[in-house]
Amino acid sequence: MPSLICLTITAKTLTEAQRIADVNAPFVDLIELRADHLQKSEYASIKDFPKNVKTPCILTVRRKIDGGVFEGSETERLDLLSNLSAFAYVDLESDLTAPELEALAHKSGVMIIRSAHYFEPQEAKIVKTLDTISKNANEIPKLAFLPKDLTTVAETFVLSNELKAKDRIICVMGKLGGVSRILADRLGSYLTFTSPKELLENTSAIGHFDPKKLIDVYDFKNINSDTALCGVTGFPLNVTSSPEVHRNFYKAENHNAVMLPIPAENIEEALTFAETLKFKGLAVTIPHKEALLNYLDEADEAVKTIGAANTVVFKEGRRIGYNTDWIGFTKALKHFLKTDSVQGKCVAILGSGGAAKAIAYALHKEKANATIFARNIAKAKAIADKYGFSSAPLSEFTSDCRPDIIVQCTSVGLQGQSTTENDPIPQYEFTGKEALYDIIYKPETTPVMARAAKSGCRVENGFSMLIEQAREQNRLFFT
Repeated sequence: MPSLICLTITAKTLTEAQRIADVNAPFVDLIELRADHLQKSEYASIKDFPKNVKTPCILTVRRKIDGGVFEGSETERLDLLSNLSAFAYVDLESDLTAPELEALAHKSGVMIIRSAHYFEPQEAKIVKTLDTISKNANEIPKLAFLPKDLTTVAETFVLSNELKAKDRIICVMGKLGGVSRILADRLGSYLTFTSPKELLENTSAIGHFDPKKLIDVYDFKNINSDTALCGVTGFPLNVTSSPEVHRNFYKAENHNAVMLPIPAENIEEALTFAETLKFKGLAVTIPHKEALLNYLDEADEAVKTIGAANTVVFKEGRRIGYNTDWIGFTKALKHFLKTDSVQGKCVAILGSGGAAKAIAYALHKEKANATIFARNIAKAKAIADKYGFSSAPLSEFTSDCRPDIIVQCTSVGLQGQSTTENDPIPQYEFTGKEALYDIIYKPETTPVMARAAKSGCRVENGFSMLIEQAREQNRLFFT
């Protein structure tokens, strides 16, 4: 049976909890009422909650030691849990000895979820303890733990195949564990926990998604043993639209596939993770595009020339690197400018990172004239010299330079607020004749874009580049 989607509700009132349950009913199979978050005035009505929603419910009253917020005595907590008879499930901790509650659950036909939580980083071998959590064969054992690293997450998938418990719940918590929520079925997990958008901050530390995103972006209900796995990796990877963009390609091309977010501090760990889970490929973003070159078995001509890769395909035990950024940029820029050629155009490239390298390569192929402006003048010069371009410090970029096109490739502006600190070229005065293409796409309008538009310039963010480079990645993954 495919893994179920459980909505964890951490509302303060039962009225709010019911509203959230009703709104999310089309997307979930179970509701977990986290009664430890309720106001005390709501306690007397807990038993009525399951009757008022259309979805089977889990009753949980979590102690602080287990990641909850209940502040009363243990006697008071057990008293709240005694409302379990109206619920389909009750969550009891592995160290809780409560024979009266267990007897009541058995008499009422309520399934016990026996849970163990570990909030200090653990190695993957902790998964083997899952078979020892239940007090009897009728309970569903649940293990929730914080992984030591990404390798731990990969090993968890391998070790889960050795578990005896048929019905079990495995939750790898935190940002690194997000993939375990999406691939719950691959872990043999009975369910995966989610949270409603308006309450995500209550569970952000343990890595919940909202259920609609789980279905719409990750196609959770259709993930099976035949689903092809792809991923996007970077760090901290707080912002990425790649899973959603690639999902649209999968739907259009009828691929049984999913793109997973894989935050990794180093690219080697991400590659090992992907190979362990048998990924088809990875989209690679900041800060790993240049480091990736050291771990490839093969690379295309663009990667060798640019010195950065944003795509790796796993094929017959080999890692093959590609750069699709330059292709995506070329198509996006021409569409933005409504032209078939930028030959001879004067272009200012701001920045000297992996994206700037790909864009310089693209502009060279298009026979444009470019200058690389960057804080690191040595890196800017290295890129410029490769293509016969000019280079200069970013501080020297002024309206006297008179570019036709400005391509903003720095990370300045990601924060979104319109301040001097979030504008990479505060000294530049727009004339209204320039076209500004900012490769940042979240926020949709960066401070420098807003300032340029106010001066009458044509502006566009990098979402179009993301779409086009992802289209090429998708082709590489599935050919």
